[in-house]
Amino acid sequence: MVGTNPETSDGSSLSPTVDDPDLDNWEMFDESTEKFLLSTDDDALTLIDLLGFLDEVKVPDSLRKRTKAWGNRLQAEQKKMAKKFNSAKDRLKEIRNGLRRRGNEVTRKLEEHSTRTARRIITGDSNKRVRDYVKEPPVVRMIDCVSFTLGVILLVSAEFMTLRFPHFFWIFYVITAWAMIITRCILWWGGIFKYFLFDFCYFVNAVCSLVVLFFPNNTVLNQVCFVWANGPVVLAMVTWRNSLVFHSLEKVTTLYIHATPSILTLCIRWYSKGPSPMCEGGDEGACSLSLWNWWVMSFSGYLLWQVLQLMLTEVLGGEEIQKKGLQTSCRWISTHPRMPVHFLSLKLARSLGIMGKDEKFNYKTWKTKIIFVTFQAGYTFFTMLPCKVLFESFWAHLVYLFILYVYCVWNGARYYIHIFAERYTLQFIAKDDNIKVVEPPPAVIPNP
Repeated sequence: MVGTNPETSDGSSLSPTVDDPDLDNWEMFDESTEKFLLSTDDDALTLIDLLGFLDEVKVPDSLRKRTKAWGNRLQAEQKKMAKKFNSAKDRLKEIRNGLRRRGNEVTRKLEEHSTRTARRIITGDSNKRVRDYVKEPPVVRMIDCVSFTLGVILLVSAEFMTLRFPHFFWIFYVITAWAMIITRCILWWGGIFKYFLFDFCYFVNAVCSLVVLFFPNNTVLNQVCFVWANGPVVLAMVTWRNSLVFHSLEKVTTLYIHATPSILTLCIRWYSKGPSPMCEGGDEGACSLSLWNWWVMSFSGYLLWQVLQLMLTEVLGGEEIQKKGLQTSCRWISTHPRMPVHFLSLKLARSLGIMGKDEKFNYKTWKTKIIFVTFQAGYTFFTMLPCKVLFESFWAHLVYLFILYVYCVWNGARYYIHIFAERYTLQFIAKDDNIKVVEPPPAVIPNP
């Protein structure tokens, strides 16, 4: 402010007094210097500006010394404040880290307590793991009885909805399919089959659910779902040798995930109330599967899934898969030579000279991975071939699905008669008598 007299910290004035011997030197300031010193502009001068100004003009020595002393003191105070600020910042960081450690410790104790409580409720013993408890013979028998009952109820309910209310089957499908998928996610997420949950069949079920819920009248999406469901997904029942084994939740879930999308598209295509959403413009007389939707859209959607799946298993989750020994489709098929996919792909690769006569698949190499990706793309292409006939002929579609479902029932019958009866009895004898039983090789390879 004009008219004030700045002072230093010791109370001495920075402006010249009447008795100042250098007072006469102020006559040396020109008019512009006087305006600069008396300016009340809002842009205040900084300390550097002031010191630079003092270097450029002739200023009394006493004023120069006092101003520089004032600047040095300000710089010293600034350093002290910066040091205190950094110290407070470090202290806050320590407090934050301490709170984080305490929070993690509390979380860990809560998780441990909840785990022990859940174990006590389910097993009666807080120290007994649930995974060990469910392997005990009485529990195994009870779970198998419950699974068998639910499996039969599910089959009968699906048949009832298909025959009596086919136009409402999509509601039944969304509820039951996702109940089983969520159950499988719960059971598999912490195990070695975690990355199987990102296979193409789960992707197709997710897309079908989204279409019937949010885009029920979109012809393109409905036709793409028809091709996927009645091509690569339903024929995966043969590829993975699915079987109708009612007491096994794993086998029933696998069969249901592969089979129900085709039943859903059957109901939408042939039993819709009003014009079928799979027909362009709702015209049943001219309803056909366009080449664009049949090949371009369907195969492009498959390729999109394949790219995402490779990024997940080879880039994002590659380290976890290798470190924990988790299973993927490629790894599972390459280590199970009795699977049709393994046998056919290996035979084809050897006949083309890609692999040697005695060379076997190694899931760790990119050569094996590329072979399986290529083979799966070829499998998807060929399984899409009959979809146009199925789309345009009700009886062809019905007979086609009937043959595939009979195949799964036959596999289930073989499992019960040839394997299950003997294995089911031997597993309890072995546990009761501590006898090591060598089980016969399964006639049906389980689908992880």
